[in-house]
Amino acid sequence: MITPLHHSDYTLKNRAFNCRMRNRYYEEVYYAFRAILPMDKNGNIDGSAMDIPWFNNLKQEIKRLDRLLMTCLEYSQAAVFYGKADIATLYSKDKRWGILQEEIFLVHFLQELLSTTRYIIARIETDQMLQRWSGSMQDMKAKPMNSGFVSSIQEKLLAMNNATIEEFKDLFKHIIDRFQIGNTLFGTVQELQNFY
Repeated sequence: MITPLHHSDYTLKNRAFNCRMRNRYYEEVYYAFRAILPMDKNGNIDGSAMDIPWFNNLKQEIKRLDRLLMTCLEYSQAAVFYGKADIATLYSKDKRWGILQEEIFLVHFLQELLSTTRYIIARIETDQMLQRWSGSMQDMKAKPMNSGFVSSIQEKLLAMNNATIEEFKDLFKHIIDRFQIGNTLFGTVQELQNFY
């Protein structure tokens, strides 16, 4: 005879599923981020390879990272918050199903990483729009009365494009530092939670 499960049983089963999926997608997020960065023979980041061709391919790779991050964040939030307000316990009281403080921190880490990723996507899209605009201004350079104004704008756009790549190098360095914290949180969560 099949006995119906109590509401709390469904919640616990959903939590186990969400935790497993969060763990799976976190690993995919990390590897997708590492795939964006050019590496040298020793596995270190090659800053010299972060150039114009790398920057031009960045938009597609960062959008893939954005999709994976969004999925991972949804599973992380579901594992911690959804449907458990009435029965949520801390890990110190329930070693099997309790919520770790690290799980909550991991949710906030993923939110910050998603925000940074979306900032990068917006900057790339803005940069591409400005480059198209700069190209359309080439026609205006032929007119003598506008050449000084247009040349000045184009010089500033070129300087901004060069600064963008340098800014992204610095931003990715900060993301790598953040991932060291995130990986520590993730390792703790994986070590303490075993769902069968």
